[in-house]
Amino acid sequence: MKKTLIASAIFLASSPVFAELTVEPYGSIRAQAESVTVDQAKAGEDDSYTGIKDAYSRFGVIATYPLSNGTTLGAKLEIPFNIQQMQAEDPSYFEGFYKENNAPRVYKLTATGDWGSVAIGKQWLAYYNAVAYPVDYFSSFYSGFATYAAFRREAVTYTTPSFSGFSATASMVDMKDGDGETYLDTAQASLKYSLDGLSLAVAYEDTYNTKSDLLGASAAYTTGPWRFATKVEQLETDDETMTVGVDPIMYNMYASYQLNDYTFKAHYADGDITNDSTAYYEGDSYHLGADYQYTKNLKVFVEYFYEERAYAIYTEDSKSYGQAAAKNTSGSALAIGARYDF
Repeated sequence: MKKTLIASAIFLASSPVFAELTVEPYGSIRAQAESVTVDQAKAGEDDSYTGIKDAYSRFGVIATYPLSNGTTLGAKLEIPFNIQQMQAEDPSYFEGFYKENNAPRVYKLTATGDWGSVAIGKQWLAYYNAVAYPVDYFSSFYSGFATYAAFRREAVTYTTPSFSGFSATASMVDMKDGDGETYLDTAQASLKYSLDGLSLAVAYEDTYNTKSDLLGASAAYTTGPWRFATKVEQLETDDETMTVGVDPIMYNMYASYQLNDYTFKAHYADGDITNDSTAYYEGDSYHLGADYQYTKNLKVFVEYFYEERAYAIYTEDSKSYGQAAAKNTSGSALAIGARYDF
């Protein structure tokens, strides 16, 4: 699918018929200096360290072409770049679980009009966008871990136009591992409502090969300088190797306050502990942060993150969260960083 999408985008850009085609490159360079502390008594050794970590830097290009009937065609390609390693790869190494870790973050073709929108290719998924994204608002590497949801995968997605504030999204998600075998096949659906700063959503993910279902709901409200958000997720599965017969629930609460060029943020998450399983984000986590928009393109930030059981915190130079998570230890991180968007 990836080669076909890239070839199609190149053909469209080179065709003389597409005189109104616009192509815009973009990028975001993000890095942080961090001091990580791991509970030595639980880990059995001192995995604490101080170092530099990439915070999801990326480079990309977006192409759009308006048709005469009101529909706009689009294409997007986005490549990850790990500042710490100075190479194209995902700094969380999640990509490596089902593809090469240097695979593009996003590659998709889209069509948008009064009838709604269709997207095909690797994209942010319907469930994540509706349920997990409303509390995923931090700037550091540690943002967005406290969810059971998959986030970017190959999919075919349709989103309806908005009707009195309501919109619905449905997608079929194709997940393959590095050998091309099925990793996870899901059908996802979400329903959203937005009006005057209030956003409500429910979403459902049906995962076939692991016999698991994920149901979630979120709410967000913005008033003046304040923003509040919350979500709850219920995972149900028949796969006892993943949760030892326990169907975990996760709760999240988020709040932020903007004061001139500063934004202050706080987040709390609580995930059920499932008999020493390391398959999911478990226990309590606390996340505090402050952003300062220094210029239009440059933002600096400082954040503190604590988790009861290591999942987002890695050991030094590790290429998987599993090295720390397997020890079921607690940890914290203090990060100071910057991002430059262009």
